[in-house]
Amino acid sequence: MNFIEKLIAGSAVILAGSVLFSSCAKDNPFDGSAEGTLELSTAVKGELQVDTRAIGNDEMKSLRDNCVIYIENAKGVIRKYKGVENVPSQIKLTVGEYVVEGWTGDSVSASYDKKFYRGYRKFQLSEGTTPLTLNCNIANVVTSVDPVSLNVDLKNLKVTFSHSRGSLEFDNSNIPTSKGYFMMPNADKDLSYEIEGILSDGSPYHKEGKIEGVKRAHEYVVRLSADQPPVTQGGALIRIEIEDIPIIQEDIEIFPAPALIGSEFDIRDQVVSTPGNFTDINVVMRGYFGFDKGSVIMDFSSNFTGIESGLNITQGDVQDQLRALGIVVEEEETYDDAPSLDEGKVKVERFHITFTKAFLDALPESDEEYCVTVTGTDDRHNVGSGTLHVANTEAAIVRKSPVGVDESDLKKNLLSVGATTATLTGYIYDNSAANYGIKYREAGTETWQRVYPAGNTRATGYYRVSLSGLKQNTKYEYAPFCDGYDEAQPVSFTTEAMFTIPNASMEEWSTYSASTMLGTRTVTLPGAGGNKSQSFWGSGNEGAATASKTLTTRSTDMFNSGESSARLASAEAVGILAAGNLFVGEYVKTDGTDGVLSIGRSYNGSHPKKLSVWVNYRPGAGVKVKDGNDEFVPAGFKGGNDHGQIYVALLSGAMEIRTKASNRQVFDPNGQNVLAYGQVTWTEAFGPDGGLAKVEIPIEYKEAAKTRKPTHLAIVVTASKYGDYFSGSSQSVMYVDDFELVYE
Repeated sequence: MNFIEKLIAGSAVILAGSVLFSSCAKDNPFDGSAEGTLELSTAVKGELQVDTRAIGNDEMKSLRDNCVIYIENAKGVIRKYKGVENVPSQIKLTVGEYVVEGWTGDSVSASYDKKFYRGYRKFQLSEGTTPLTLNCNIANVVTSVDPVSLNVDLKNLKVTFSHSRGSLEFDNSNIPTSKGYFMMPNADKDLSYEIEGILSDGSPYHKEGKIEGVKRAHEYVVRLSADQPPVTQGGALIRIEIEDIPIIQEDIEIFPAPALIGSEFDIRDQVVSTPGNFTDINVVMRGYFGFDKGSVIMDFSSNFTGIESGLNITQGDVQDQLRALGIVVEEEETYDDAPSLDEGKVKVERFHITFTKAFLDALPESDEEYCVTVTGTDDRHNVGSGTLHVANTEAAIVRKSPVGVDESDLKKNLLSVGATTATLTGYIYDNSAANYGIKYREAGTETWQRVYPAGNTRATGYYRVSLSGLKQNTKYEYAPFCDGYDEAQPVSFTTEAMFTIPNASMEEWSTYSASTMLGTRTVTLPGAGGNKSQSFWGSGNEGAATASKTLTTRSTDMFNSGESSARLASAEAVGILAAGNLFVGEYVKTDGTDGVLSIGRSYNGSHPKKLSVWVNYRPGAGVKVKDGNDEFVPAGFKGGNDHGQIYVALLSGAMEIRTKASNRQVFDPNGQNVLAYGQVTWTEAFGPDGGLAKVEIPIEYKEAAKTRKPTHLAIVVTASKYGDYFSGSSQSVMYVDDFELVYE
């Protein structure tokens, strides 16, 4: 969440320090190991040493504001910040090896004005404090033509620089003022140049070449000169010189200015609570090289009554004065390693300032936030400051943005993100916000797509947008925006991976041996390998094998793709109907003449919209109902057409099915572990004669699916829907092929 949202009502307890960092934490870096503190300083160095035109203040501000900084370890990105000013003064991480990387500007193949800056450093974080500077230097290969080239007796001079993805031309109009900025494709190591013009005798001049092994942050200057007298085609030569000028020096280690740091909270965020419910708030003013010759000044906002400002807390008598008020100041002095310094050590002085619970609880309720600004001047005259912001009423709460999003919403509703779709929620905190919406992009790309809510949701305080056409199993970033506000720190989600149903086209078949009451039988299995426990699909063939029947077989009579389909044929065995069936799961055992099945196989947790399958169904007539089971079948079923059925379910665990009357357990679509369900039932023939037709079965999700991910997929296909009750027609036949989960 990129704003502070705290509601104060009655005696609600809101802990001090409940604040949000502006960073995006991708992973928890702490695993119980020792910790260290990174103090990162980031600089964008944008002025070419050979160019007298420095970057303007506005452009530099834009580069700093749009600079993206990543901190990575072996697990991947664990911290991400946008904007140099949004990098915390201190970053706590587990000790170990890291990489910090940053970039800003426009990465364009070839441009006269679009520049790109990049910084990259590996570092070892140890216990204690590790200062580090990341300089984002220009990453372009820069080209130019020395204006002295215009003095050569060559009319219509044109110099073209190019690589495989772009080119730039220089002529009389822009040679004196322009430079070219190239981002080199990975496959290109050389930059080509082409020089064209008209010689004094009217003949054309043309010369091509390559600048081999070009390097980023280097400027390649083409300079033309000519022997005297003026050049002719067959006489004197035009000399081509190419000068390679490094643009930026290597990184140097510098130390940040004094800074005020919040202990376990970001000093930039407001601390919110109510009188009586505060806890101690701790801040630290840290300065390299110490404050012995400098000062640490504390200033209080005007709503602090009876406390003077301009207090220098390096003085003992001032510390005593503050302690009497409930503000405790403690000094700490250490020496950190600094290899870049001659003495090898740098003095680090810290003033730990504790605003006690007693002091905070005693503050009168105020409609304005209480502010304490601490300014430090170190011994090298570097000045830095920070401000503690405290609100003890709802009216004093300062929200950072007119609109916002909260990525935790996606965890509250697991249906919000699918494989190709997402529904995102934004919040409205300022009623004046106009043209609000959510922007999104694939992580690692630059271009944002903007989506506006379909209707006016201002009265509800939130809005939703729906995204479609996303890539499966892909990370996306998103952020809120409205008129005048487009600076929110992006948060992220990852789309689900689509699930591919094994043996969906019914091409894999095998057999296995099973023991029955009448001896060992060979059983046909809808899967390769002959192992029913490992096959994704199962059938009732093992139960029917007692009567030497095979209900579900591979068929080449009709199919949609490949060479075969599954044929499900109901039959009578020892006077009892056995339904032709196919299901995701395993036939566990035969209990007398009854079956025990396990329905459902492990699943990746995704949320498809439909199940697609190709079907041909021919129901048998003259349905028989086993004695005693009339209550389980619909009225009029007996003697009529059989019913065929396919159902799909997403489950939180496999389900056991038993057909024995004394302990019967059939599938219940409303069962507690059924998170989603869809079915189709046929009472008449379906599909053309001799062919299959496609059917799509919508999957409906239950409320429980918002908070529980499915762990198992179940698909059950039967030529006789009431086969669990041994009722149906022995003439019913169904063919199925090409099962597919459909994601929209």
